Amino acid sequence: MTDLTSLGYPPGYHLGFSALLWWIFIIVMIILGIDLYLNAKKSDLINVKEMLRAKSLLYICVSIQFSLIQVIVFFPNYFVQVFIPQAFLFSLSITYYFYVWEKNLTSIKRIPTISAGISNIVILIGLIISIFFPDLVDVLWETIVLSTFLLVLIASVLYIYLIYTFSSKVKGGKITIVGGIWIGGMILVLVGNFLENRPAVSILPDFITYYIPPIFFMLGYTMAFYGISRLFTHISSYYAYTQKCAVHRGIIEKGNTIHYCSSCGIVYCELCFNQVIMKDGCWNCRKRFEPESEKKQLDEPILELKEAEEPKKNLIKKGKQ
Repeated sequence: MTDLTSLGYPPGYHLGFSALLWWIFIIVMIILGIDLYLNAKKSDLINVKEMLRAKSLLYICVSIQFSLIQVIVFFPNYFVQVFIPQAFLFSLSITYYFYVWEKNLTSIKRIPTISAGISNIVILIGLIISIFFPDLVDVLWETIVLSTFLLVLIASVLYIYLIYTFSSKVKGGKITIVGGIWIGGMILVLVGNFLENRPAVSILPDFITYYIPPIFFMLGYTMAFYGISRLFTHISSYYAYTQKCAVHRGIIEKGNTIHYCSSCGIVYCELCFNQVIMKDGCWNCRKRFEPESEKKQLDEPILELKEAEEPKKNLIKKGKQ
C-alpha cells in the first residue's frame, strides 16, 4: 500500500485550515450543481436544457470527487486505491460534458471528447490493477496520474477554445465580457489542478499548495457557472450563425432550403422541418408553425444573427398545426 508522504505529499496535506477551504468549495459546488439542474428543468429551450443538465452533473461529480479526497486523507494507506475510482468518476463526467458540448455546438473533430474518453480507459486500467494486482499500483502510479492529467489538460484547453468560439459567434464575431469571465474561470481551474498535483506539490511552498488550489477552484467554477448561465440563452443565435439544423445538428449546405423560427431565429433543414418541426413546433422556443412558415434559400454564407429571447410561457395558444 502507498501513503501520501511516499507519493511526495507533505505530512498533514489537506488538513486543518486547508480542509476547511476544501469543504467550503465542495458545498459551493453542490449548490451550483443543484441550481444548474433546477434551471435545466425550468428552461423551455431544449438545447439549453441539455447543456445545463450536463454541467449540473459535472459540478455534482466534482463535489463527490473532492469529498472522497478529503475522506481518504484520514486513510492514507488506501490513497491510491480510492483516488483512482474518484478520478474515473471525474473523468467520465468530463467526457459526457464535452460530448454534449460538441453535439450541441461546434466540434473540433471530437478531440476534447476523445481526449477525456482515453483518460477514462487509462484510469479504468489502473482501477482494475488496483483491485486485482495491488502490489503493482506503486509502479504504475506515475504513469496513470501523468497520462490522465495530460489528457484532461488537452481536453480542457480545447474546451476553452470552444467557449471562445461560442461566445464570439453568438455576438457576431466578438468575444463578450461574459465569455471572457468564463474563459478566465477555466484558466483558474487549470492552474488549480496543476497546483493540486505533482510535481507542483513537490517543488512549491506548502502555503501555495495548501491554500491556493481550493480558492482557485472555487473562483474558477463560480466564474464558469456565471458564463454558462448567461450565454446559453443565446444558443439559437449560434445555430443561425453556423447554419446548423437544430434537429439533426448537421450543417445546412449552401443552396438548400432552410426554415427559420421568426420568434427565436433558430434554423432547420427542409427534411427535419417537414417531418418533425411541423408536428412538434420549434424545438427551441416551442412556437407552433403554420403550413406557410418562414423559409428562404440559403445563398449567403452567414445568416443574420438574431438574439435569443427568454421564451414567455403560456403565451402561445394551441391552434391549427
